[in-house]
Amino acid sequence: MELTAMQMTGANGIVSVPSEHLPGLVALVVTTPAIWIALCGCRALARSGVGWASAAVRRFDDLSFTAKAALFGCWVGAVVHAAIVPTHWGDARVTALLFVADVAGFAVACWWTFTGRRHWRVVAAAMLGGTAVAYGLYIVKGWESADLVGLLTTTIELAAALIVLSPAPAPVGGRPGGERLVGLAALPVALLTLLGTAAIADAAQAAPVKVSSASGTSSPAAAPSGSGQAPPAMAGMSPGARTSTTSPATTAALSLPTTSPAGPIVWPDDMAVMAPGMTMVTPNCTAHPTATQQKAAVSLVDQTVAAAAPYESLAAARAAGYVPVTPTGHKFVHYINPSIYRQGPVLDPGVIPALVYVNTPHGAVLSAAMYLAPATGTGAAPPQPGGCLTQWHIHTDLCFSGGTVVGNDTSGACSAGSVNKTTAPMMHVWLTPVSGGPLAPDPPANSEIEAADQLPAPTPANSTA
Repeated sequence: MELTAMQMTGANGIVSVPSEHLPGLVALVVTTPAIWIALCGCRALARSGVGWASAAVRRFDDLSFTAKAALFGCWVGAVVHAAIVPTHWGDARVTALLFVADVAGFAVACWWTFTGRRHWRVVAAAMLGGTAVAYGLYIVKGWESADLVGLLTTTIELAAALIVLSPAPAPVGGRPGGERLVGLAALPVALLTLLGTAAIADAAQAAPVKVSSASGTSSPAAAPSGSGQAPPAMAGMSPGARTSTTSPATTAALSLPTTSPAGPIVWPDDMAVMAPGMTMVTPNCTAHPTATQQKAAVSLVDQTVAAAAPYESLAAARAAGYVPVTPTGHKFVHYINPSIYRQGPVLDPGVIPALVYVNTPHGAVLSAAMYLAPATGTGAAPPQPGGCLTQWHIHTDLCFSGGTVVGNDTSGACSAGSVNKTTAPMMHVWLTPVSGGPLAPDPPANSEIEAADQLPAPTPANSTA
């Protein structure tokens, strides 16, 4: 599969803007000038003798610096979360409802703070700090990747919470107190805290984890020599010339019927050429599959087709815990279920660790289920119940930032803020009629796109992945 759609909006993952967060970025940009314009308008109305404007201006001017900071943080949180509710409502309803609750909470905190109600500090700190902590938890758990909108919004929220929780002495003798100094320090502290959280999450994704092996025991996941272990990985190579790596077998041809729209499993599978950065875990696998291996390969495909059927609905996949690990809104988007990847068995159709979606004119289409097998460090290959019909491959050219693929290094070094990592071994089971059949390791990108376009849209139709 080609990496035709893994470029992000920005130099790396943290400065990227997923398409569903774009309204939040717009809201973030216009919030400050909108507040300034509103204040100027109120002051102009107050000078003209408008009663409510005069009262509002007096109330605002009477607020302390800490209260104003809390008010600004709550307002930003409310506006940004409100802006991204519509883009999540169709296929991430639970997340959208959480955003609605956030908006309501921030609105209450704004009113409570502006009117100087009792315990306004507690209310403001709870909303601002609670939202920031929740965002950090999502990053650490791998449920969400850090991006520009989340980073900037949460920095403002966390900085406001720090100001509220660290009240400075009141002004003395008409001279400014320490509130502004606290505010000046709070922004970099909040930003560094969030950047550190993203770095910890990235390191946790890259750390060795224990995953059940084919024999049922647990073994540490170790990266191939010379590179760090990547987080949940995906097919994705840069377009261009392919290099010869293996040779097709010359034994009797096979065509094994399956229930996949990709059709029968075919043998031999011509892997004479592959895209740059892709390597087979078992090079030159040419042994003719035995009858037992043929049966196991068909069973794997058929069971995977049945197990993946519910995830034809993108909303169902998200509700089950799958989160994007490549940029959303592009042609190919890979979703990972962190809990399955870290704790599930290596090759069990009942617990599929990753899904591949192709965005089509009629919405996202489930293109493949993907299995991931951490390397054992012993040189042993992952389980191949179908023999050479069930081959695993890795990618050595992908650039990661914050647990997300942001590009590749085939045309030069990874961009600033991202690093090259060798992926975990992976195996696809294709659920669309790609060339090469359901177990093809590397169908061309145009084949994946055309195959997804051929399938009817699910009912209800998916939004963009």
